[in-house]
Amino acid sequence: MKVRSWLIVLAASLLISGFGHNVAHGAPYEGYTYNYWGNSVKSPIAFLPSRVITGNDAGTGAWQSPLDLYAAHNGLLYVLDSGNGRIIVLNDEWETMRVIQHFEHEGKQDSFLNPEGLFVTESGQIYVADTENRRVVELNPDGTFVRAIGAPESDVISDTFEYFPRKVIVDKAGRIYVVGRGVYEGLIEFDSDGRFTGFMGTNRVQFDPVDLFWKSVSTKEQREKMIRFIPLEFNNADIDEGGFIYTTTADKNTSSAVKKLNPSGIDVLRVNGEFAPVGDLSINRSSFIDIQVSSNGVYRALDSTRGRVFTYNEDGNLLYVIGQLGNQKGTFKNPVAIESYGDAIYVLDRDLGQITEFKPTTFGGLVNEANRLYSSGKHSEAATLWQEVLRLDANYEMAYVGIGKSMLREGKYKEAMTHLKLGNDREYYSRALAKYRREYMREYFGIYMTVAIGMLVSLIIWRRIARSRNERGAGDVAN
Repeated sequence: MKVRSWLIVLAASLLISGFGHNVAHGAPYEGYTYNYWGNSVKSPIAFLPSRVITGNDAGTGAWQSPLDLYAAHNGLLYVLDSGNGRIIVLNDEWETMRVIQHFEHEGKQDSFLNPEGLFVTESGQIYVADTENRRVVELNPDGTFVRAIGAPESDVISDTFEYFPRKVIVDKAGRIYVVGRGVYEGLIEFDSDGRFTGFMGTNRVQFDPVDLFWKSVSTKEQREKMIRFIPLEFNNADIDEGGFIYTTTADKNTSSAVKKLNPSGIDVLRVNGEFAPVGDLSINRSSFIDIQVSSNGVYRALDSTRGRVFTYNEDGNLLYVIGQLGNQKGTFKNPVAIESYGDAIYVLDRDLGQITEFKPTTFGGLVNEANRLYSSGKHSEAATLWQEVLRLDANYEMAYVGIGKSMLREGKYKEAMTHLKLGNDREYYSRALAKYRREYMREYFGIYMTVAIGMLVSLIIWRRIARSRNERGAGDVAN
């Protein structure tokens, strides 16, 4: 077993060592995470910037206000150069493969007008949220026009409804989901033929109890002048391999900044920790503007408040934080989109007109691999890597929890309790404690019962002897 564990560590080390040959040595930001009590604690840097590309570097001329980014399954990177109304397609060497700016539509040359969203299917079909043209445009991989999906039509939609699509995603069945500007009813859903089928995943109404009280005692005229309670609108979305849709909401006061919607539009996001995925827990809370779903249930949310990327696992636990606002390599001025491919993370900066690529450090690679093994059910192998994580960060609670859960499965309940206590996982600590008590009692029950019976028999004998002595003493007195 020890040989197998060392082989796992060796393989992981070789894998991780290949990550960082292009990674910069300087850290333009500090690494940190949050503990059980909600306090920020320093942590090793998980990712460092490896390279940066601009429009001039790509040979396309400067990008003007790029707003979206998409990393396709074949490694191609699509940049939505919104200010220039075009799509730039880069290969894994960041060489420009194609520029899509004009297309033929109904016999005429057509183009985009301030598009804000981009999505590419596994087959290479390109969907663009052509915002100011009030449509979603579908293109073939070579950029030829397929169709345009206009405003939704239905009796349930108000005559005052304005259609400005901002983001678009497509599931494997061809259903299209659109994030609309000023749309509070949820995602706008179209079927594969482009027909409107309804709204999905409406956010709950947020209200201030004080305002609610004053509304209840105010006149009709006064109420009309007050702020209305309306649901929060989504500002971005992504979809995972299972068809679950992840959404973000920019409001800093909501506890549901991230949602995971099932096909029925119900939020099924798992939150096993003390805090929901809301980014920073300080007074100046995060404001998420983009989300990207990776494998094994890992997802990353981009914060526009401080320019940081928060990475969570499938249980909603924070793994690490990277990036910040600044003027160094690896920092941002106005980050607007995030993507990942393989072991790399890409962040698009609107104001700088550039993409920054990040690669994992030894610490980040270990955390990613340990989390992947755990999600795959390989708990013992994951525990080996979590031990390596603790060598780099003795305060990393997720590592203690991972090791504790592995020991719990192996029946090492006392050791599991120790690690789960250090990881502040009360739920699994209680489970380990219950199993430890049951095992303890099963092991020592015979001894305890033997001692108890022996003591009981001794007590009975002692009482009989004492009674006999008392009776003899009473007889002597009588004589």
